[in-house]
Amino acid sequence: MVDKHRQKLEGLVKKEVTKMFEAILDYTQIACSDPMTFKALRSKILRVGNDCIRTINNNLSEYDIKYIPKTEEVIVIKNKKLNK
Repeated sequence: MVDKHRQKLEGLVKKEVTKMFEAILDYTQIACSDPMTFKALRSKILRVGNDCIRTINNNLSEYDIKYIPKTEEVIVIKNKKLNK
């Protein structure tokens, strides 16, 4: 179960960091008028962002992670044979 919690956190980290460097790339593309400069800068930003994700996820192995939902979930299972 703990691995599932860690995977959830790793997925969240990846999603948020990726969203951040995609926004940075959008702003950078507007600021860079030269396509070759943007292409070089883009690859550096992507490398740094992906390295960041890997570093954070590698460091998570040092922690005990437990996901605690913010709300209580109620699941109702109905047996069709008993409800006739």
